[in-house]
Order: sequence, then structure tokens, then C-alpha cells
Amino acid sequence: MLSRREFFVSSGAGMMLLTLGAPKLLPKALAAGGALEVPAAPAPFISLADQLSGQIGVDRELIDLVHQKLQPTLPGLDRLVEQLLATLPELSALPTPAERLQTLASLNPDLKSLFLRLNTALYLGTVEDGDGVRECVAFESVAAYQAVSDFVQPPSYCTSSPNFWVNPPAYALQKDSERHA
Repeated sequence: MLSRREFFVSSGAGMMLLTLGAPKLLPKALAAGGALEVPAAPAPFISLADQLSGQIGVDRELIDLVHQKLQPTLPGLDRLVEQLLATLPELSALPTPAERLQTLASLNPDLKSLFLRLNTALYLGTVEDGDGVRECVAFESVAAYQAVSDFVQPPSYCTSSPNFWVNPPAYALQKDSERHA
């Protein structure tokens, strides 16, 4: 029979071997302790992202990642970015979002797609691939969170006391007390 001490010592040795062997199993960028290397987005794409996010200031790593994710889904992405940048002054003169989208669609359906996909990525942190599968690429660095970060905590933060999830919700407690009364 294995004693508790022997069990923990052997577990620790196994974890140490796994940790030392992990760099050989993981991709080189992850083994270095950093995130995967993403090439920098071109200046026009950064400018477009900055203009669409307004005064909020979107994280540059998010912009680089979104650019990388949009390249396979939008052929001629860099050309579309230049066209959309040139169209933004005309769009800002239109009074409603529906008119803006209609104008983009009439110029080029891919412009409308870029506009919607880029706004979705910057504000919601999700990017859709060519098959329609949506991938979450950011959470706290998105523009929607940055705009309200002084007032609202994102749901990933614990907003109650430690271990609050083990207590039944207040409405359940009320229903139980009504039944016993």
C-alpha cells in the first residue's frame, strides 16, 4: 500500500517530468511562455479600426489578430480596407445605420461584409470564419468593454463573496419559504 507521503512525492515527480517535457510537446511560441506570434496589421487596417472604434482605443494585439482572422474570409482585404477608409466620410453624413449599410452594399457587398465583421470583432470580440463558425478572440480588450469599464465589471469577475455559487439563489429561497409557510 502506498502512503500519503509517497503518493504526493510521486505525484510531484510526475508533474515535474510533465512540466520539463511540456516544451517539446507544445508549439514553440507557447513553450516560450507567450501568446502565439501574430503579424502586425498594416497601417490602413489599424487606421480603419481606430476610426470605427472612435475615442475608445482598441488594443493593437486585437487589431492584429482580427486582421489575421479576416484575411482568409475576405478576398482582397487590404484593397477593401482602402475603399472603406475612402467611403467613411460619405457614410458619416448619412443619418441612419440602415442607410449606411445600404450604401455599402450598393458600392460593393464585400465592403458591407468588412464593415460588419470588423465592427463585430472590435466590439464583441468574435470573428466568423468562411464556414460561418464564430470564434471568440477577445473579451476585456474589446471596444464594448472599454466603453463601460468604469461602470460595469465583466461577468468573468467574481462580483460577490467567495464561494457565492454554493448558496441557493434568492428566488429559490423565497419559493422554499412560501411552501413551508
